[in-house]
Amino acid sequence: MISYIAGHGEQIWIAFSSHITLFLSSMAISIILGLLLGIFIATGGGKGFGRALLTILGASQATPSIAVVAFSFLFVGIGKAPAILALVIYCLVPVVFNVVSGLLGVPGEVVEAARGIGMTRAQILLKVKLPLASEVIMSGVRSAATINIGTATVAAVIGGGGLGDIIFTGLKMQNNGAILVGAGLSAILALVVDFVFASVEKKVVPKGLSQGR
Repeated sequence: MISYIAGHGEQIWIAFSSHITLFLSSMAISIILGLLLGIFIATGGGKGFGRALLTILGASQATPSIAVVAFSFLFVGIGKAPAILALVIYCLVPVVFNVVSGLLGVPGEVVEAARGIGMTRAQILLKVKLPLASEVIMSGVRSAATINIGTATVAAVIGGGGLGDIIFTGLKMQNNGAILVGAGLSAILALVVDFVFASVEKKVVPKGLSQGR
């Protein structure tokens, strides 16, 4: 493992940078899209569409990640674009489900009290529902982030790059050092990402909610 690191430093750095790019791109899209879709569904917009979307997302979560990557390859081809598309599909599941669950879990009497003091629907959403649901929403985002890091290694099979390149190269060449480097960096990255999002969660969730746990 140490000899592989010493002899392939540049290759490891390129793969690591590519992995970070895949992660940041797909997570940014997943969070923005997941929030919008979750809010749309939870606020009663397009009930039929909402049920259909949740069913599709639930089915995609039950599908192996390699199958989702292959599916995106059929429609988008090879490279980073289909890899990011597959990661977004996979990461949308926990984000959307937790946004819907968090918003629907806000007590009705709290919403009624907000209406009673003259808040508009937008104000109730931004100042009451989203803050109260923030802990559940952040839990979904953290799950999506750790899923993303692991699934991104599969992106290498369609030319997406990342640490998967090192792992698959190690498998082809029967080089245990390469496999350990790729898998080890992926695991360390997942721990770092979870720590970062846990720190963000502490900043985002109102203190009254976190202290009540």
